[in-house]
Amino acid sequence: MKIFIIFLLSFTISISLAFAEESSQGWERLADMPEVRSEMESVVIDEKIYVIGGLNNIGRATNSVFIFDTKDESWSTGTPMPLALHHAGAASYESKLYVVGGYFEEWIPSNALLIYDSVTDSWSNGAEMPTPRGALTAQFVDGKLYAIGGFNEFTRTENEVYDPVIDSWKTKSQMPTPREHLASSVLDDQIYVIGGRSGQSNVNANEMYDYITNTWKTLESIPTARSGLTASTLSSAIFVFGGEGPLYTFEENEAYIPGEGWLTQQPMPISRHGLASSTVGENIYLIGGGVIPGFSYSAITEKYHNTIVPEFGILGSIVFAISIAIVILFTKSKIINYI
Repeated sequence: MKIFIIFLLSFTISISLAFAEESSQGWERLADMPEVRSEMESVVIDEKIYVIGGLNNIGRATNSVFIFDTKDESWSTGTPMPLALHHAGAASYESKLYVVGGYFEEWIPSNALLIYDSVTDSWSNGAEMPTPRGALTAQFVDGKLYAIGGFNEFTRTENEVYDPVIDSWKTKSQMPTPREHLASSVLDDQIYVIGGRSGQSNVNANEMYDYITNTWKTLESIPTARSGLTASTLSSAIFVFGGEGPLYTFEENEAYIPGEGWLTQQPMPISRHGLASSTVGENIYLIGGGVIPGFSYSAITEKYHNTIVPEFGILGSIVFAISIAIVILFTKSKIINYI
């Protein structure tokens, strides 16, 4: 009986150790973007990150496109947009890049939809978005582009969807919390819209949009209310970086796991707002943004990785081997006693 109890204990411990989750996360500074930018967007096509528009070092709208090749971690310049825009929304689908809304010079809201074809290296115009606005967020789900929130005279709740097949827009269920300078990311074909601000106040809203039912769900609020932040999905979590308040920029890196809540992660090496982020493979790339609130800019490029995987650890292997040995000895003993 004693041997059997020892076996049970060792076996339980070994299984626990064997399948314990081990996490690894860290930051790496990469080559700077060719020019400083803030309030721009980034999207991914074929493992290349396209950084679109934004404000330059004198606070002017740009039509620049910089391309970061994640394979050799180098920068190049892409074909400029037909229009100079900042605070736009952007997303990619298949081989095309879509830029929607934003501000022209003098902070005039745009309803333009610009489409870049990476195969032909050319820009074209899509149907105009119904509601002109800047500081919005945009995501593709199920082959359609969703443009959410933003600002135009007042903080918006609009949720408008573009179908590239028929080149037309429809109005969908409005976001519950009006906000601009917000962030979003897609996980399991659902859009999570996080943070932002309304008026002069940052909000900690975390709301999920289900395009199938055309409904919104209010989720656990982000721990740190902030605007001018960015979000990217990695594995089964949404990571939310940076942002600004009235007096400082944020270094916070907080991860949301649906059904589990928020986890505080390793902070950014350099706090900033108005930055862009994109996921390629097992890494999130954070680009540009301002290091102080308001009009500030940088060319900073950083790579963040975070993996949580079940591993059969060394200690687990040892304990498991001992458990097997005990089973064998226990079995032999019983056989000998029987004979």
